[in-house]
Amino acid sequence: MDELRQEREEEQSPKPPSAAETEPEEKRDDNEEGVEWDGSEAELVLDDDAADYEEPQTGIKLSYTLREKEVFRALEKSGFSKTLGKRALVEGVILVLLAVFFFVTYARMGGTMNLFFGGIAVLALAAVALLPYLGRKKRARDICRDQRLSHIEMEIYPDSIQIGHGEGEWEIPLDGSCRRDEHHNLLLFFPAGKRHMVILPLRCIEPGVLPEVQAMIVSGTHRGDEL
Repeated sequence: MDELRQEREEEQSPKPPSAAETEPEEKRDDNEEGVEWDGSEAELVLDDDAADYEEPQTGIKLSYTLREKEVFRALEKSGFSKTLGKRALVEGVILVLLAVFFFVTYARMGGTMNLFFGGIAVLALAAVALLPYLGRKKRARDICRDQRLSHIEMEIYPDSIQIGHGEGEWEIPLDGSCRRDEHHNLLLFFPAGKRHMVILPLRCIEPGVLPEVQAMIVSGTHRGDEL
């Protein structure tokens, strides 16, 4: 009886929390960047462009203004950043060769001019290394200062994404032709045949409609590594 009573007491006594349960939230989320909704409200809209014989589709309207940090991160994934990176790489190789040449010449023959030009090449190399970063920074700042580029009105339907309104309105077909990338809680769209990049921050999507928005986008686009 004593042994049975002891077993029951052990079963009823609270067990110490496991290592996974006691692990701080901060430690578990070190590699995850949570999405914090900014309070923007989504609006249900009907597709006015539907043909007379078609039943109007219900879409989700979003309105948001891009932040400089978001544009900067988006440019990391764009051709703009890659172009600057290739250019900086070529210039960097040339400057490294020049610096080596001048320093080797100085070591063998001396001459303050060789040392001077070697130092200039090193300084120029440092500047070139910063070129992609500074280029993205300037471009992001310019975009955010232009209200026509930074403020976006978007309507997401099962078959298309309509951007803007009036004469400037255009759309991205959700037929699988548009490339989609996800980067730092940003959805980036690269429509086929266009040089546009459309940025959709997840922060501006109301949590109640986020799964529906993601489902429409995922089903109508392809990831950059899928083709």
